[in-house]
Amino acid sequence: MKKKILITGGTGFIGSHLVKRLKAQGHQISVIDNLSASRKNLPAGVKFYQKDICHPSLLKLFQKIRPEVVYHLAADNRITSSPEETLKTNIIGSFNILHVSKLVNIKHFIFTSSAAVYGESKTFPIKESHPTKPISAYGVSKLTAELYCQLFQPHFPSTIFRFANVYGPGQSSSSEGGVVAIFINQSLKNQRPIIYGSGRQTRDFVYVDDVIDALVLALKTPKNFILNIGSSQPTSILHLFRLIAQLTQRPPRFIKKPKRPVEIQKSLFSHQLATQRLGWRPKTNLTSGLKQTIEYFKSL
Repeated sequence: MKKKILITGGTGFIGSHLVKRLKAQGHQISVIDNLSASRKNLPAGVKFYQKDICHPSLLKLFQKIRPEVVYHLAADNRITSSPEETLKTNIIGSFNILHVSKLVNIKHFIFTSSAAVYGESKTFPIKESHPTKPISAYGVSKLTAELYCQLFQPHFPSTIFRFANVYGPGQSSSSEGGVVAIFINQSLKNQRPIIYGSGRQTRDFVYVDDVIDALVLALKTPKNFILNIGSSQPTSILHLFRLIAQLTQRPPRFIKKPKRPVEIQKSLFSHQLATQRLGWRPKTNLTSGLKQTIEYFKSL
């Protein structure tokens, strides 16, 4: 069944992949974005509105579009952003989107959250029931937005996805959280990337196409739930760097810098609940995903 879908942050890395997938499935897509990424990421036939999600005129735009489903991806994703910056975009902006969604009677709200809500975990793999104790303003802002999503659940179902480290073609190498894109870009340019701390800190890297699979599957199940989306495979930053150096056939040289205080040391997700609720599981292993991402950067 084709739907009228509004996507905030639709020109960004994950958002642009989602727009293309949903457009190819025949849905009617509108995008709201402040253009921190490029509009050229959008396919033809998508209605685009350049707008800040905190702007008071958002209601008029929602009344014009009349979406049935809202995907809320717009966010300040920098873990080093100040509390003031994350408060404005990730909390006030998210509340604004939820509020106007209620006023136009949407049917389903889908929110993209982050592993940052868990902070330093003590048990692995991390399940959705794990305590949330974020250590960065970004993590606090994402968790607060999740709570606001739950506050609006009497008005429409909200699906909350907590993403591990998403990577793939289209990710910006200037993005603070895009370590895969940064390493690939610098490796192809024969530059030495920075590794903070020991390099033994681990992450759960999940390929963007697999993430889009989960977001699209959620359309069929408009229910209230929180789901982790990750590969369930731990990868150290050093191993990632060496693998990229090997695949790009470059010498594995890097610059070592002290650990950043807001950076978690270990992240590993269980996707068991996503498999049970959505029938979702990751399909792309790290080497295959890196090869596809490297080819994308070579084509730029």
